[in-house]
Amino acid sequence: MLTLYQRLLLGCCLLISLVTGVSMLVRTSFVQLAALDVSHQKADEALAALAAARASMAAEDLTAARLSTGTVQSPQFEAQAAQTQKLLTTAAALVKGFDPTISIDDLKARHETLLKHNESPERLAPELEKIGTDLSSRFEAVKLHHDSVVADVEHRQATLRARLISACGASIAAAILIAAIMTYFVVGPIRRTARAAKRIGQGDLQQRLEWRQKDDLGTIATELNRMVIRLRDLRETESGRLQMEHQLSDAVVQSIFEPVIVTDAKGHVLKLNQAAMELLGERSSDRMVLTNTPGGDKILDAIQTAVSMQRASAGEGEAALLPMRIGNAQRSYRLRTTPMRDADGKLLGAVTVLEDVTELQEVDRFKTRFLSVASQKLRDPLRRLRLSIYTLIKGHAGELSQLQKEVLDGAEQEAEQLDDLMADLIEVGELETGRRQIKFERLRPSDILRDAVTRHEEQAHAKKIDLQFKAYADMAYVKADRRAIRSILDNLLENALRYTPENGIIVLEATEIKEGVQIFVRDNGRGIEAERLPGIFGRFSTGSDQGTGLGLALVRRLVESLGGQISVESKLGNGTTFSFTLPFATVTQTRHPVEAG
Repeated sequence: MLTLYQRLLLGCCLLISLVTGVSMLVRTSFVQLAALDVSHQKADEALAALAAARASMAAEDLTAARLSTGTVQSPQFEAQAAQTQKLLTTAAALVKGFDPTISIDDLKARHETLLKHNESPERLAPELEKIGTDLSSRFEAVKLHHDSVVADVEHRQATLRARLISACGASIAAAILIAAIMTYFVVGPIRRTARAAKRIGQGDLQQRLEWRQKDDLGTIATELNRMVIRLRDLRETESGRLQMEHQLSDAVVQSIFEPVIVTDAKGHVLKLNQAAMELLGERSSDRMVLTNTPGGDKILDAIQTAVSMQRASAGEGEAALLPMRIGNAQRSYRLRTTPMRDADGKLLGAVTVLEDVTELQEVDRFKTRFLSVASQKLRDPLRRLRLSIYTLIKGHAGELSQLQKEVLDGAEQEAEQLDDLMADLIEVGELETGRRQIKFERLRPSDILRDAVTRHEEQAHAKKIDLQFKAYADMAYVKADRRAIRSILDNLLENALRYTPENGIIVLEATEIKEGVQIFVRDNGRGIEAERLPGIFGRFSTGSDQGTGLGLALVRRLVESLGGQISVESKLGNGTTFSFTLPFATVTQTRHPVEAG
C-alpha cells in the first residue's frame, strides 16, 4: 500500500494534470473562437462595403438623369461619381478578401472608363444603370455567401462553447472526485487517529490504531498503541493500589470505637463505621442524607461550619453537643468535623467524629456542684480571714514593723485573689446549674459602655491608658441582663487593662448589625498567642499568673445566656479584639449619629 505522503503526492499530481489539460483545452477553444470571430467580421465588412457601393451607384445614376434635364450641375455629378468609384475600390478589396471567387473589379473598371470618356448625359444614364444592375447581382451573390458563412460560424461557436462547458464540468467533477478520494485516503487516517487519541484521552484504553505503513502517521499510531498498553498496565496497577488503600482506610474507619461519618460536600453520607450505624439506626447506610437521620441537622451544620471556616471545627458549649436517646438512656455527643480537600484545595467532603461525652458531662456537673458548694463554704471563713488581715494592717492590734506590713499586704492580695476565684466559681456554678436568674430589660448600648468606662477610668488613668468608648446615643435598645452585662464588660476590661502597657489605648465600641448590636473591646496590648486562641474561653485559661482563669469562661457563659455569641481576634504584638452580640429589644428604624464618647 502507498504511504500517506505517496497518496498525497499522487493526488496532487492528478490535480495538476487535470488543471493543465483544462487550461490547454480552454486556450485552444478561445483561439478557435477568435478565428471564427475574424471570419464573421470579414463577411460583415464585405457585405457592408458592397451595399454602400450599390447605394452610391444608384445615387450616381439618379444624378446623371437629373443632369440631362438640367436639374443639377456637372460638379455635383462629378463629386458623386468620385465617391462611387472610391466605394467600388474599397468593396472590391473586401469582397476579394472575403471570397476570391467573386470579383467586382470589372464593374469598377467599366465605371472608371465611362467617366473618362465624358459621355453625354443621355448616354451616361443607361450605362450607369447597367453597371448598377450587375453590381446588385454581385451583391446578392456576396450576401448569399455571407449568410452561409455567418451560419457556419455561429454553429461552430455554439459547438465550441458546448464543448468547453462540458469539459469544464467534467474537470470540476474529476477534481471533486480526486478531492474526495484524497480525503478518504489521506485525511481519513488522520481523522481516525485524532478520534482514537481523543477516546484514549477520555479513558478508553481499548482503542488500537491499525496503520502499518512506515511513515510519520505509522510512527504516531505505533507510539499511541504502546502508550495505551502502558496506560492500561498503569491503570491496573493503580486500581489495585487504590483498592488496597480503600480497604485499609475502610478498616481504619471501622476500627475506630467512636461513631465516624464521612460525607461529601453536599452532606450526603459516603461511609459510616459500625458505631455510627448503630447510633443512627438500623436503616443507616452509605449514600443516605443526613437530614433524614436523628440529629442529622446538627451534624450537617457542623460540617458546613467546618467547610466555611476552612479548618477543623470542634464547637464549644451546649451548641456543639448532640443529645440522642439510645434505648432508655440519654447520651450526649460532641461533634468534631474536619474538611477534606485534594491537592488543589478543592473540597471533597468532611469527616465527622461523634465523641460520647455523657460521662464527662456528669463529671463536669459534679465538679461544678462541688466547687460551688466548696466555694460557698469557704467564702465565709475567707472573709473573716480578710477582715482579720485588714484589722492587723490598720494597726488595731498594735503597731507593725515594715516586714510585718509587707507580709500582711501580700497575704491581703492573695486572700483577695482567692475571694475573686470563689466568686467566679460560684457564678459559673449558678449558670451551669440554672440557679442564676437572668432578668432581661431594655438597655441602651451607649449607657452600658459609658458606665463601664466610668467604673474603670481610675484604674486606666493610673496606668496612663487612654480609655474610650464609641456609640451613637440613639442606638437601638438591646435585651439583656444589667448584672450580666456589667460582669461581661468588667472581665473584658480588666483583661485589657492587665495586658495593655502604659500609654496604650482601649476602645469600647457598639455598632448595629442585622442580628442586633455588636460590642467590641479593643486594645493595643501584647496580643494572644495563636495556639491559645482556640481554647481561650475554656476554664482556667490564663496567659500569666494573674487572674483566676475563669473570667473568659464566665463571659462566654453569660453572653450565651443572653442569646448572643462571642469571638476573639488577636495577633501577637498587635493587640486583641473581643466582640460579642446582643439581640435587639425591639425593631427600630434607621437613626442618625448624634453622640460619640
